[in-house]
Amino acid sequence: MKTKSIILSFLMLASVGFTTTSCEDMFTEVSDLATTDLEPQDTVYQVMGIINRMQSLVDRTVLLGELRADLVDINSTTSSTLQELSNNQISSDNKYNNVADYYAVINSCNIYLAYVDTTITANNKQYYIKEYAAVKGFRAWTYLQLVLNYGSVPFVTEPVTTAEEADDIVANTSNRIDLQGVCEYFIDDLKPYVDTDLPNYGEMGGQASSSFFIPVRLMLGELYLWKGTVTGSKDDYKNACVYYHDYLDYPNKYINTTMKATKWVNSSFTFFNSVLSATEDLVIIPMDTCAYDGTYSDLAEIYNSQYKNNYNVAVNPSTRAKEISAAQTYCLYYKSDNGTVDTLYAPKEGLSDDLMIGDLRLYSNYTTMTVQDKYNSALNENRQYISKFGGMTANDGRIENFAIFRRGIVYLHFAEALNRAGFPETAFAVLKYGLSSTTMNRISTAELARLTAVTTTFGGNLSSWSNTYFYTFDGANTQNQMGIHSRGSGDSEYNAYYVLPTDDSAFDKLTAYALDSTSTAADSAAYDSVLAVIEDEMVEYRIPLVEEMILEEEALEGMFEGYRFYDLMRVALRRNDPTYLANKVAMRKGEENFDSSLYSILSDKSNWYLTLPSK
Repeated sequence: MKTKSIILSFLMLASVGFTTTSCEDMFTEVSDLATTDLEPQDTVYQVMGIINRMQSLVDRTVLLGELRADLVDINSTTSSTLQELSNNQISSDNKYNNVADYYAVINSCNIYLAYVDTTITANNKQYYIKEYAAVKGFRAWTYLQLVLNYGSVPFVTEPVTTAEEADDIVANTSNRIDLQGVCEYFIDDLKPYVDTDLPNYGEMGGQASSSFFIPVRLMLGELYLWKGTVTGSKDDYKNACVYYHDYLDYPNKYINTTMKATKWVNSSFTFFNSVLSATEDLVIIPMDTCAYDGTYSDLAEIYNSQYKNNYNVAVNPSTRAKEISAAQTYCLYYKSDNGTVDTLYAPKEGLSDDLMIGDLRLYSNYTTMTVQDKYNSALNENRQYISKFGGMTANDGRIENFAIFRRGIVYLHFAEALNRAGFPETAFAVLKYGLSSTTMNRISTAELARLTAVTTTFGGNLSSWSNTYFYTFDGANTQNQMGIHSRGSGDSEYNAYYVLPTDDSAFDKLTAYALDSTSTAADSAAYDSVLAVIEDEMVEYRIPLVEEMILEEEALEGMFEGYRFYDLMRVALRRNDPTYLANKVAMRKGEENFDSSLYSILSDKSNWYLTLPSK
């Protein structure tokens, strides 16, 4: 199919309206273009129609983010479509290389934003402003996904409802936008709505509708994180920090990490307690419910053994994923019955399952078994279940929602921004301790002063955390904040092997300036001057090392969910080194089985991106 017809199809597809109201046919398409006469009772259906279109992005968001990276691998039963993703050689007709679905969402958003009348008021409030802000958030998120996967894309912010308009877009090659452009445009587009509440239609299809919408502060944090990745500007990273902080610590809407973790529960390391199944979803795309009937995800079938796939899964955890997990040191802060307290470390051998070595999140989420079926030899006897996509409990079911943001990942993105903004100690605190006013007492005087100098959008600063809500292990309150590393590696705050990187030799420079009772004011000033230089050097020394720790934690926390390729992309872009990403992905089968072919492909940055349809 030629470029013109492809782009025309996705631009025109998005202009179809939703006018019916029953549960079964709420999203049934009508044959003509979307109406521009949005009556008050129609806007809810228009907004829900946009969410309906976003459902088509779920599988490719996960699979493009995961299969192209290093944490999953394919097998002999994997389809050629998914093999292309894994090999980072994706053809133009691959079903996951379908730019039309992104523009279907974008044009639906453009139509809504162009024609809804935000001047209509009721009780002195703008009647449609909540939906208006929500739709702007959907559009920003979709453009970000689009440009991350395609590099440079046609930029359309006005409704396209005719073939002539589509023709103009195809003919105009100057209307492309890149990652920096997307970030800058949508930062400006969203800022006026930072304090706008989002819609809440109550429960819909068994889900709280408030979770369907992307908070503006959260979306701004993401956009500034990616903008800083491209520009290298500490100011961009500081802005990302502000919006992440204020989203998490917004008055009366606090979002803590919770204390959900997978852990050993006694000192013999023989009893295992898994509580990671509890949801941490912040923003979801609802799937497969009554209101969304007809738009399904295949992720459960791709990751899990099901009857409909003859119990043959398409992807498996990679050797590299297992290596990263096993490399961690599990710490248990143990109090015996007689009151004795000890810090114990889990063994690295002698456990009943090798997946129990190190971090427990992989073991918690990944189950294998052998089942013999003497009646049907076509069914695979070796079964795999990934609990993040239903696992054994789903049987042959499909996922009911997909989280585009959840707590652990947001905190880790915040840590990335803190680190690159020049706050590596605080970034590390996200991993080891969790954030609270108590944790801030652990931050050096110099870094704390820099944190305090960055003001937030509602009067605080980056060192301030509500001391009535965010609690770490202070002995006086029930803890509700934890280091993200503790979700699978035990009591990280007590782990002597999990520490902030420090170049101790740097402080040798102070030997010549040692102060004693005979020191003068000039001596003290010289000491302080050298110390300031050392502290500045220490920040720069720590940033790349803490970044590696954050990236490793993102692998442990976000494994299988579709984040990994983009996490690697951010670090490679910051370091202006495409081989960084290439090297990581090439170790998919383990450090000792380096894939030179993958390395060669991905060392060329242009191969990170899918190709737009060409004539």
